[in-house]
Amino acid sequence: MASPDYYKSHSSPRVPVLLVLFFLVINITPSLAQDTQQLIDHICRQMEEFGFCSQTFKENLKSPNADIVALTQITIERATDNATKTHDFIRQLLGNTNDPALKNALTECENGYRVVMESFDSAALSFFQKDYDSVQRYETVTPRAEASCEDSLSTPPNTQNPLTNRNRQMRILIAMALVSLHDLMATQHN
Repeated sequence: MASPDYYKSHSSPRVPVLLVLFFLVINITPSLAQDTQQLIDHICRQMEEFGFCSQTFKENLKSPNADIVALTQITIERATDNATKTHDFIRQLLGNTNDPALKNALTECENGYRVVMESFDSAALSFFQKDYDSVQRYETVTPRAEASCEDSLSTPPNTQNPLTNRNRQMRILIAMALVSLHDLMATQHN
């Protein structure tokens, strides 16, 4: 049997446990944030405008270590907010226009954005209940509803489109929501 002096001279240096934990946390955190960035990049590379998509996520991240559930929540919240604000803006435009063709087109847009707004409201409720199949059902009607607005404003005799930028943003937010939900549902089936 070895003497106690043997253990004193041959023992490994003692590193305080807190110091080890500190270094582990520092080394793990960047990889989690990196995973979040990879998820964002994966989603945004599928969008018509990567910059808008990426910026939307970055401005709305509640944590640098967001998972696909958190990213999907961001897309639903942003889409709901955008649809509501655009619907309100369309109603304002309707009250201020006398052009019959533009008024008809804006009425079509008001109806389309009402569908988008109500669909994302319902999708949000289902999302928080973790009923992702229902979220998908609600979200899949939104691209056509948004497109009906774009089509009505680009059909002659309409020569102006006061919603060009808003429609582009809504189109991207819808696509972000659909892609992130698809990715979320894929992780649920693994």
